[in-house]
Amino acid sequence: MIVYFPFLLFAAGTLVAYGSTGLRRQAATIATVAASGWSLVLLVDPGSGTWAIGPVVATLLLPRAGQRAQSNFEGLTRRVVTLAVAVLVALFLATRLPIGENPILLSAVPWLLGALGTAWFVSPIDEPERLQGQALMIAAVAVLILIAVPTGPLTTGVAGAMALMPIAGERGRIPGRLRPAFSGVLLLAAGAAAALAVVGPAIRPFSMDDLSFDVGGPVLLATAIVLVAGSAVSAVGAEWAALVAVLALIASAPGLRWSALAALVAVATGLERSAERPAWLAVGVLSAVPVLQALASPSWSARVQAVALAVGLVLTLLAATTGMRRVLVLPAITLSVMLALSSLSTSNLVRFQWIAAFGAALLIAQPLLTMLIGGSRREVIRDRLLFGLLLLAIGARDSLGLGELAVVLLLVDLAIVRIDHLPAASDRVARMVFLARSNWPPSATFAGATLAVIGALQASLVLGLLAAIMLAALQLAPLLDRHALAPGPERPRSSLRWIGPVVSIACGIAPALVLRMLRL
Repeated sequence: MIVYFPFLLFAAGTLVAYGSTGLRRQAATIATVAASGWSLVLLVDPGSGTWAIGPVVATLLLPRAGQRAQSNFEGLTRRVVTLAVAVLVALFLATRLPIGENPILLSAVPWLLGALGTAWFVSPIDEPERLQGQALMIAAVAVLILIAVPTGPLTTGVAGAMALMPIAGERGRIPGRLRPAFSGVLLLAAGAAAALAVVGPAIRPFSMDDLSFDVGGPVLLATAIVLVAGSAVSAVGAEWAALVAVLALIASAPGLRWSALAALVAVATGLERSAERPAWLAVGVLSAVPVLQALASPSWSARVQAVALAVGLVLTLLAATTGMRRVLVLPAITLSVMLALSSLSTSNLVRFQWIAAFGAALLIAQPLLTMLIGGSRREVIRDRLLFGLLLLAIGARDSLGLGELAVVLLLVDLAIVRIDHLPAASDRVARMVFLARSNWPPSATFAGATLAVIGALQASLVLGLLAAIMLAALQLAPLLDRHALAPGPERPRSSLRWIGPVVSIACGIAPALVLRMLRL
């Protein structure tokens, strides 16, 4: 009977949390976290109970009001329906992905924790409940993967601590006088990582107790990109979020990697909330991949994993409109997906390519349809075309690695070069900025788009033709993008304005030299 106690504790905590306020509701929320930790201990081992420390501390830092917030019939109905649908989806997933021969009610508790967090995030009654829902969703991502792929107590505790990141994103800001210095440190670290990735010796994975890190060449290059991107968010004082992205890239444990990415999405959506639901949906779809690998039937798991990677990447691009979702979330998730594609078979890679091609067409068609029906269009057609080329390049597994190089160059252009507002035409820096954003050499745009077409052609003739059409449409995009790229109130911009242009021009020249040496 003890295996049913976590479910009973979770159910009681949820009912009390919905029916009370103040300290009672806070204690009930802690009870739901304790029930999930209890189920993790019973399903894995006692040492995994360190996961609960992070969500419990996050709940203590989010006190509840002593009086019930004003609501109405529509709001109450929406909250009840949201919770009911989320619970039904959680129970369905728990039955489809059973954990060994354990009772369903025991293995369903972590799924129900994610359902409760999702309900509070989708239909919050106030801002603390929204943050609490984000913390529970991050904790649920961690606990579900930790059950599927168990690790040691230190890794489990760090994964659970990622639930604190939504609160840190709301309250943590680097002081203004320290931001240029911190950006400089990130740039130095990025340069060191890039140098080690290109000319340094092979670095084997290393561990700190049970906390393991993989810092091979591709991972170091990905780390350098997110560090340079992190140096560009000095306007909002959240450069430290780049370290969370680095942790997600170098962590060997899937539970820590995907919970860190979920925490990064929480920080990014806390600064700008437009298109936040596609970003969270992308995290949920992508974090299901390690769960499928461990718990699903091999007969259909591999196919669903390929679909999940493609759909999650399309949703990420759909949400990467501006702000930190463009600067940090986009490169972190894209590079993580690119590293995960190496495990796909040839048939599943083809499935990923076609879903990516359909997603690219959907991304480009959305702003065009909005413009045709007379709606207000904020999306930039040029960026959507680059998104499409990025999707086609990431699935191109060519022998020379041109598709991977194209992905890196396009990420540099999208996440680093195109974040600042265009300077005045009379400014001397303007010439360098316009050159960096052009589609002619030397620029990352030209090199990345051209290599994406070459890589797609090697993957498939149809994909290559689609990429060539996108490249041709890229030349006409300025005619459609007549509206100014005006910065938003919290739009990241670099305190060192030369970073984007210099990186873009350097990235435009380097591939030409490489291709010349290969005599292509």
